Amino acid sequence: MNRTSTFRRSIGAQAIAFGLGAIGLASNALAGCGMPGPFNEPPSVQDMKPATGLMPALYRPGADGFVRVSDDGDRNASIVGMWRVTLVSDGTAYPGPIPYGVVVDFGTQQWHSDGTELLISGGRAPSTGDVCMGVWEPTGHRSYKLKHIALAYASSDTPPAQGGPVVPAAYVGPTIIREHVTVSPSGKAFEGMFTIDVYAKDEVTLLEHIAGKIVGARVMLD
Repeated sequence: MNRTSTFRRSIGAQAIAFGLGAIGLASNALAGCGMPGPFNEPPSVQDMKPATGLMPALYRPGADGFVRVSDDGDRNASIVGMWRVTLVSDGTAYPGPIPYGVVVDFGTQQWHSDGTELLISGGRAPSTGDVCMGVWEPTGHRSYKLKHIALAYASSDTPPAQGGPVVPAAYVGPTIIREHVTVSPSGKAFEGMFTIDVYAKDEVTLLEHIAGKIVGARVMLD
């Protein structure tokens, strides 16, 4: 066997070894990554230990980054989904008082992964404006804040005590609803506080302020 053949075999073996090593590096780079938990919290000392393998992760809009698949509590506690909600007065409403414990409204609510939200009120007739939309963002571990806008109308369904009925329907003004909620570790419920500020058409004159507790139960597929 001549020197040329030996040299070629040596180069070929090195090329194969390098190729296998490159494939391994590419797999580590593309298959997973070690990112901080949702909400970009600083990593703990334990999180900074050298990696011993791949860490599966997924990207969740609204969480500001990647979420480790192994973090079952975080994954299950997402606010994204559909909920049945109830809003209960804390007794501080003004200028029109609403007693403590009275249900202010109820309905179905959807929190979308793109940071938007939709609420359909079960306590208001559709002709008075029963659909409102909002935006939300995370504020901490399993905690979220929301602002949404409802457009109120006086209509044929408005009771006499509120100046109705009104035909044709007339726009009354916007209502700003804010929520600060925390999802349970199971991800099947949330609770928190809400405020409702009802404004006149000028969007400056405050007609009513209501506050209280909101609770939600996740709507499951079965």
